Amino acid sequence: MKVIVDPWKCQGHLQCLGLAPELFRFDEEYSYAVAVDGQVPPSLEAAARHAEMACPEQAITIDG
Repeated sequence: MKVIVDPWKCQGHLQCLGLAPELFRFDEEYSYAVAVDGQVPPSLEAAARHAEMACPEQAITIDG
């Protein structure tokens, strides 16, 4: 599973960062959330799905 953040939709609410700080970081230059590269470990899959559902802009998608 991989997490993707659409930078055109993200408004920087950072709900994802609060729910899964291991999977997201804040891009200070552009003021939006960015998903960390690579596969999501099985132990964080539930957190990734929770972050996807909690995003007010629906900017997060999960691939896989």
